[in-house]
Amino acid sequence: MMTATFGQELIGLAVVDSRGDILGTVADLMVDLNSGAVGTLVIELQPSLDADKLPWPSEAGLMLLPSEEIDRVGPQIVLKR
Repeated sequence: MMTATFGQELIGLAVVDSRGDILGTVADLMVDLNSGAVGTLVIELQPSLDADKLPWPSEAGLMLLPSEEIDRVGPQIVLKR
């Protein structure tokens, strides 16, 4: 669960997997209008990544990452896996 933060603080943050490999950066986010919670992050993938090998849906260099996959948010977003 993400702690309270402003959406603008997330845009542009690097997203890394649990090993520290960079997947990309946060390009946008989708918010649940009823709860105000971030449901999905839109990640602009690193050009060198093969998106087909990732477990999340992607198209045209953008990946949809459910917020449940996030381990922690700090100077970068670290995923659980």
